Amino acid sequence: MPGAHPAFVLDVGGSVTDAELASLLDDVFVKPGHTSPPVAERLFAPDRVRTRGTLITAREPEAGVLLGMVILVAPGAAARQISRDDEAEFHLLAVHPDARGRGIGRALVGAGLQLARTRGWSRLVLSTQPQMAGAQALYAEAGFERAPDRDWGKYLAFTLQLEAA
Repeated sequence: MPGAHPAFVLDVGGSVTDAELASLLDDVFVKPGHTSPPVAERLFAPDRVRTRGTLITAREPEAGVLLGMVILVAPGAAARQISRDDEAEFHLLAVHPDARGRGIGRALVGAGLQLARTRGWSRLVLSTQPQMAGAQALYAEAGFERAPDRDWGKYLAFTLQLEAA
């Protein structure tokens, strides 16, 4: 589902350098205090991030700067956190702080939902931290519903029933 938007371009499964991934995840999760550096070093290692699933990115059209990303994890994948065998999962929705408010998160979520539908997946789940109110509002806008029975650790769970593409 590559698509053009006025201020960014989406790419499904495109290449991302280790430095780009590390920088974006550090700016979004580590610097604001959502993830500690030792945990980030383990969970955000670029090779581990890439093996989770399909990476969907948003870039500036001219300079090619990485503005955001989300990972779509297939049903049954080893990287899953809260999904059941018949559910896909979103991981690491991240939009650079300087790029927020431009619709990038909404576009990444939309592209992920469309990709899941075209792959024939019927349910999508995700988890996020309680203080990430902006992300939670975005998920609610996309139709996700809270699933408190699936919360884990400090994470809040959300689910979405998908309609066929």
